[in-house]
Amino acid sequence: MVNTAALLAQGAPEAGVLALGALGELVLERAGLINLGLEGMLYLGSAVAAYVAVSTGSLAAGFAAAAAAGALMAVIYLLLVIGLKADQAVTGLALVFLGIGLGDAVGVATQGAPAPMLSGASRDALLTLVLVALPVLLHVFLYRSWMGYALRGLGEDEKAARMLGVNVTALRVAAALLAGMAAGAAGALFLAGPSGGRWSAGRAIGWGWLSLGTVILGYWHPLGIAVAAYLLGVLYAARPLLEGLGIHPALAEATPYIVVVIALTIISWVYERAGVRPPAAVWRR
Repeated sequence: MVNTAALLAQGAPEAGVLALGALGELVLERAGLINLGLEGMLYLGSAVAAYVAVSTGSLAAGFAAAAAAGALMAVIYLLLVIGLKADQAVTGLALVFLGIGLGDAVGVATQGAPAPMLSGASRDALLTLVLVALPVLLHVFLYRSWMGYALRGLGEDEKAARMLGVNVTALRVAAALLAGMAAGAAGALFLAGPSGGRWSAGRAIGWGWLSLGTVILGYWHPLGIAVAAYLLGVLYAARPLLEGLGIHPALAEATPYIVVVIALTIISWVYERAGVRPPAAVWRR
């Protein structure tokens, strides 16, 4: 018999990783930009967090270093996309390979070494902050503040935002840096949660793509993203149950990714038929 309460609790660490990466990406996309390099940033963040946490004995230092690594990747993104007007998709894909390559170079020094772990109470508090407090605060910011209104307006119509006096470049730079820090911190949270405190090459592959999918599944809304992340986290935690039902381990491992692809296909079809358009102009055709 399935212990539903235990399953819901087990999915929280995975959900926290997805939510943190997705909430940062949400802010960036609301500003009218998209960063497909989230995958590389999260991967690099997990490796840097492991290296610093193992070297210093401080997981907090690992989180700070991971966030800084994400911010540095965001600076590269900004230089290319805003400074050199490079294509966002191409830049993002380049950052994926850069992040994974750098992550492997950094992480190999601590391959398999145990990093300091969070206590049960600290872990619960951190996950509550990411899955509950941050989405609510971001909702209030986006829909109850002038700055949030300016950010959403910029994502919908850049020219109109300029006419309203919005400093487009400054707002996009701030959004990209925040998104980069969130992606790096999500990598650190992955190390402290699903990875069990031990970094290994390839372990964090795919989590950035899942975070990008979570933004769409949550309909570019902070509360929707929290719900979507939690559902995916529970699904990820349910993989052993799928194996218990006779499903091949490789297929059970891939189930969260398969579900995301199917869900995105269905939701895109529903959006088209219902005439519902994504709120972020960057996704509109």
